[in-house]
Amino acid sequence: MKALKETLETLLSFRGNDYKVTNLYLKLGVEERTDRKYLKTFKDMVKAQRDYIHGWGLKENVLKSIEEDFKRIEEFISEPENLKGCRGIAIFSSHGRELFEVVKLPYTYRNRLVISPDPLIREIAAIDEELGRIGVLLVDRKHVRFFLLDLQGLTEVLDFVEPLATRAHKFHSGGSMLKGAEGTMRFSMPSRIGGPNMVQHSFGEYRFHMRIREEKHRLFKIAADALMEAWKENKFDMLVIGSDREDIKEIENHLHTYLSERLVGYININPSYVEESDLREKVYNLLIQRSREEEVKLLRELQELEGKGLAVNGTSKVLEQLYMGNVRVLLVPEDFRKPGYVCEKSNLPLLKPECPSEEKVYEVPDVVDEIVEFALEERATVKTIVSEELQRKIDGLACFMRFSL
Repeated sequence: MKALKETLETLLSFRGNDYKVTNLYLKLGVEERTDRKYLKTFKDMVKAQRDYIHGWGLKENVLKSIEEDFKRIEEFISEPENLKGCRGIAIFSSHGRELFEVVKLPYTYRNRLVISPDPLIREIAAIDEELGRIGVLLVDRKHVRFFLLDLQGLTEVLDFVEPLATRAHKFHSGGSMLKGAEGTMRFSMPSRIGGPNMVQHSFGEYRFHMRIREEKHRLFKIAADALMEAWKENKFDMLVIGSDREDIKEIENHLHTYLSERLVGYININPSYVEESDLREKVYNLLIQRSREEEVKLLRELQELEGKGLAVNGTSKVLEQLYMGNVRVLLVPEDFRKPGYVCEKSNLPLLKPECPSEEKVYEVPDVVDEIVEFALEERATVKTIVSEELQRKIDGLACFMRFSL
């Protein structure tokens, strides 16, 4: 598979001329992979598209190219090996112009199959911006590792055992503990003192447990200092901490404010025996969990902003705001589908076959896909609502506005 940058350059420079591009965004989470439900989802979307594209007045060679796209994409996603290491996938195909590009993603907004003149890559750009760069710090009793994760992949930045890290000389804020530290951590038991017929344990046990505690916080301090140095060299937007220690959250007492502000949560993992695919999966699961928790806040905010004239609830109302460039955040219920229309040249999504510029319109099986693309073009943030209970509180689509009217 090509590097992401190379793939995007190919897509940006693509010119279809008279041919169309088949764009697929497909969710590949645990639920979608069960019994290969994603394959049925794709076939249902293809069937829906076939019912419409023959009414668009396309030339025979263009229709044949689209049918070949459907076939090639189905063959690709039917092979499980092609879908490893991702929670979503984007595929762009134009058989008539010999285009077939694949981008693996940590998630997608929704399942979308769109036929368009050019590759629709705005969702990839939006996900890249949302994801940013994630710092992943792994700590156990003696081992500290740090990774950077972004849309292009996972990279290990540092790895050391105990405070005498093999790369400790790169870090300076930790003082002597990080700068050329040598030796090993050792626990020393004080001599037992007592009468000839009695052994006093309490003092020795106290010293022993205090030493364990001191070593723990020293390691956390070293890990936090190393993390700070890594952040200076490789700025990241979010921080995830992984460990199999029960007391790992105490590391927050040592984190700089810059780092604690970026902390999104913890994952359970053994730093010494971590597989990159497993680490990536756990981080993505954490982010998706946080996203599900955010849904409740979004619906609460929707109700509050509606009263202030800064939000609307309803598909037609959302479209009105989109046409004015007044959508800041678009809320899309995951299961919402609605047939509609699109202006042929301006690509405006419509609920009725009435284009404002009197362009020719063509009917599409799901205008919500077109609305999502139009919102991304207007630099709006797209939030998918997955909870069925919360979806029922939205009348089709809803949005937060940039300014009140």
